Amino acid sequence: MCPHFFFESFIFPKWKSTSEKRNLFLSKLQQAVYNLNNGCYIFVANLAFMFYQYIQPSALLAPYIKRYWMLETEVSEGDVCERVVPTENMELMFHYKKPFSVSHPQKGLSPQPQSLISGLSNCFFDVTTQGQSGVIAVDFYPYGACNFFRFPLNELQNQSIHLGDIFTNEIRYIEERICECHNLSSRIAMIEKFLIEKLFPVNTTDLVLIKNSITLIKLNKGQIQAQQLSDKLSVSPKKLERKFSSLVGKSPKQFIKIVRFQEALAGLMQHQPQYLTEHAYNNGYFDQSHFIKEFKALSGYTPREFISQCSCRSELLIEEYS
Repeated sequence: MCPHFFFESFIFPKWKSTSEKRNLFLSKLQQAVYNLNNGCYIFVANLAFMFYQYIQPSALLAPYIKRYWMLETEVSEGDVCERVVPTENMELMFHYKKPFSVSHPQKGLSPQPQSLISGLSNCFFDVTTQGQSGVIAVDFYPYGACNFFRFPLNELQNQSIHLGDIFTNEIRYIEERICECHNLSSRIAMIEKFLIEKLFPVNTTDLVLIKNSITLIKLNKGQIQAQQLSDKLSVSPKKLERKFSSLVGKSPKQFIKIVRFQEALAGLMQHQPQYLTEHAYNNGYFDQSHFIKEFKALSGYTPREFISQCSCRSELLIEEYS
């Protein structure tokens, strides 16, 4: 979760604060600091009412984890509600202050557990801060989480569950230690120690198959059929679906749909196209109607509504380092 638009996580705000706070946020965000120290990319946004930071993982975990991010908010600024839409990355979250509340279109409002894992999803939801917040999240590569969790990841699709349901009493100790830490580096160190203990790389053949599959999907920007994918990889569709669902968390067809949606979303953010029909065709949709229907199902907004939500984006300089 982040209080602005950023690539991959694709979270955008539904402001409950005053227009003055929103304007203050925009002016402060334009002063965000980007540091590149010793090859380690760090993003820092130090705002009047929240603090957000990207941190790269250690060398041992870097093949599996894309980045960590940390967010803190103050109670004096009220609650901030944000929309979260489907992405290709599974995520862990460790709250060390008050957890967020989550609102699903069909499930109502519920609090997040102190620590959780979120599977790949094909639906949107809203998250809201509840007073003073502090959280660290682990963003896995699409092929990364399977190296830490020894069960089929499609069991987690469309849901977030407490890590205690997987690791029982062990996670309670980790949660307490993270809350007792006094700075970000010690919290990251505690999380990395936990992850290294759980690291058990999957079969190399399977991992290569999944990596090659994801590479092809992303090179084609989600504009490839599952059958074409299996043909290019010289593997049966049934085997590819079984491996993909278990190690990534969605079937190839479902994952392709998410990547195509992300590409369309990124295009709206970057270019804000005037003609949606052309944008739909360029992103592999049959027509404008198909594009609008799928976009709204995954984000809760029509493309035009989304463009109006991110109208401030052209004023901001937000860059992704991968």
